[in-house]
Amino acid sequence: MTSRWSVLGQMSREPEAHTPDTSSRIVHSQVSSKDASDPAYVAITLALSRLSPQGLGQCRAVCKLWREAASGPEVRRAAFMQHWRLAGLVGEPRNPSLFDTAGLGHFVRRHAVARGDTLTGLAVRHGCGVTAIMRLNNLITHHSLHSREAVFLPVSSPSEVAGSHALFEYCRIACREFLVLLSGAEAEAARKAEAQLHGADGGQEGSGGGGGDGGRRTGQEEALQGKLVALLGRSRQLDEATARFYLIDAGWCLKKALELYEQDLRWETCSPGRCRRRRGPLLPLPE
Repeated sequence: MTSRWSVLGQMSREPEAHTPDTSSRIVHSQVSSKDASDPAYVAITLALSRLSPQGLGQCRAVCKLWREAASGPEVRRAAFMQHWRLAGLVGEPRNPSLFDTAGLGHFVRRHAVARGDTLTGLAVRHGCGVTAIMRLNNLITHHSLHSREAVFLPVSSPSEVAGSHALFEYCRIACREFLVLLSGAEAEAARKAEAQLHGADGGQEGSGGGGGDGGRRTGQEEALQGKLVALLGRSRQLDEATARFYLIDAGWCLKKALELYEQDLRWETCSPGRCRRRRGPLLPLPE
């Protein structure tokens, strides 16, 4: 059986992390939980941060010390960034195990839906399949594309991930968490928005009940709207975005939203295509 120190020597020969400041962040974060004067723990922490997520999982089975070091959030984050050669990560995952289990299918690009966009056009433009886009965004039909403000597009190769920034985002429609690829400017804007959001949450907690009634009323309205969306979606087998689209168009009147949906459904049934709208057979041209 291979000794622990021989495994540690193999880890030191792994390629360096993509971000140069990752190791220093790991050391500073672990000092608070462990004695900074323990050189063995610091060395193990730095070495583990240069492994792949799969290798990090194997190291948790070595001993208690290694399991504690390999389970640290900063170590798992650094190993994940090095494995995918990411330039940066924004936010935190809902489930920390995503650092260990994420594959290429978790990385996506966001596309804002514009007037005139079609699933076929998006597939040709971005080099992916129509079925892959529909499955990724939980789209049932082609015309439901325009009930979304934005859709996710799959990433075809790891080379597209390398050097990019990634944002953790949970999609309620697909019921799964994605890593949305961003440019440097987009990542910086996302970090500022996240910092402002955390600051606003802290300010509301410290201010007490100054605007409690207004916040409570807004929360009740959002809860009622969510129930209406869920009710319409269950009754007509619609996804959340499509049901919300019809309810907003109907002024949050459930009866009117049902009428609008049935009207669109009848129109789609009665207008199957140009081949059915021909008045009669084509006649040959006179000689």
